[in-house]
Amino acid sequence: MFRPVRMNKLFAAVIKDDIGKVISALADTGVCHFIERPGSGLELSRHKALIAMVERRVDEVLFNLPGIEAEIIEIEIANDVDMTLCELAEDVATCVEKETCKFIDIKKKLRYLKSVYSILEFCNETTQTYTFEAWVPERKQELINATIDEASNGANVVYFSSPDFGEVPPSLLSNPGTMKPFEVLVKMYGLPSYYEIDPTSILFVTFPLIFGIMYGDVAHGILLFLLSIALFKSEKKVRKGLTLRDFSPILMMCAIFSMFFGFMYGEFSGIKFPPLWLSPDENIAYFLILSLWTGVLHLVLGLIMNAINLFKNKKFMRALFQMQWIIFSASSFFFYVNFFYLESNEKIRSFLFLLILPGICMVTGGILINSIERKGALRGIMVPVYLGLEYAVHLMSYMRLIIMALAHSTISATIVALGRNSAISLIIAGLITFFLIILVETFLVFIQTLRLHWVEWFYLFYKGKGTEFRPFKLA
Repeated sequence: MFRPVRMNKLFAAVIKDDIGKVISALADTGVCHFIERPGSGLELSRHKALIAMVERRVDEVLFNLPGIEAEIIEIEIANDVDMTLCELAEDVATCVEKETCKFIDIKKKLRYLKSVYSILEFCNETTQTYTFEAWVPERKQELINATIDEASNGANVVYFSSPDFGEVPPSLLSNPGTMKPFEVLVKMYGLPSYYEIDPTSILFVTFPLIFGIMYGDVAHGILLFLLSIALFKSEKKVRKGLTLRDFSPILMMCAIFSMFFGFMYGEFSGIKFPPLWLSPDENIAYFLILSLWTGVLHLVLGLIMNAINLFKNKKFMRALFQMQWIIFSASSFFFYVNFFYLESNEKIRSFLFLLILPGICMVTGGILINSIERKGALRGIMVPVYLGLEYAVHLMSYMRLIIMALAHSTISATIVALGRNSAISLIIAGLITFFLIILVETFLVFIQTLRLHWVEWFYLFYKGKGTEFRPFKLA
């Protein structure tokens, strides 16, 4: 769940006469991502030219196109796929009557042949066999072994191995059904590489939580929930392979958290009621500090995930340095928040133990790591300072939590005030609520939430430069 599915590399050698059956059988499993090796593979330009010629001839007959005299292309029959192609070419060349069903069947077989030849281009050739490699999910090894064995009547060599050093397998995400919709937000930024943590399961909690803090309102949460249900039936495309329907479950979760914080704030479309917790516009200083603490916890979570990434990739010194960052970021912020509430002697002790001591450990760790990696001791001093300033800038961005919550409350109260004069003003206020808050402000809060994750959080641990696992399937 927290990492892409573990992959193993398949190496297979099969008799040439069985290659078509083997590729077709592997396509039916839908779990093989074939590996293309630059500079290797079969030369199939004549085979592609023959397929194009057969397609042209079929179109001429089916659609009464003017015939073009084409050069007869001959290919060497090396396997069962070549045999099928030659038989199709002969059938088309000798056919004199327009048999629509037969020609449609030929078109389907041509699509099949194109798919198979696209994989044959990845294969290497020996005197009697073809060899190929593919990435296969770890739990599918037995299925692939049995499939190849059955398709080739046992005439094969198959073995699996772990990824070689430096190899980066394709990424296949494996999240529970409830979390799967949030993969959209991760993939829009970039797919996690095979050796990265997949943040989808964390995003499943933090995204609607942060959205709800900025958009806490019971009535607007209900309207947003209804809007998310309506979007579930929408097939309108946002970008290639992405529709509004894909965002429906995400908005639904955001709406639930909006209603929750609406009860906590005592907000119902600008009308106040006794809150279960506190109202932001009556406790601005408290919520400002709370926004920054939310930022600290969110960023520390990112640092922890980066430490896990480094540890998993056997960069133990860097992982230890990240743990120092976690301690320093939490302790320093705790010092700044409580500075004005401490006595003079307590301020000195807090300054030493919460700021100076963790800071010295940070610089010492930086010097040690950079010396071991031969990057220079001076860099070990400057990097923590630079990263500290960068961290502070990102932390300040979380102040938008209270700013957006106050803006939402103020706009809602203003609209309610406008709608009290008459029935017409009430209708106008309702329309303004729908368009200004439910559409415009929802979009703005969604973008702000996305920014806090993509810009302020992902930079700590996530690159998103993975390649997608694309299992081969026949056309």
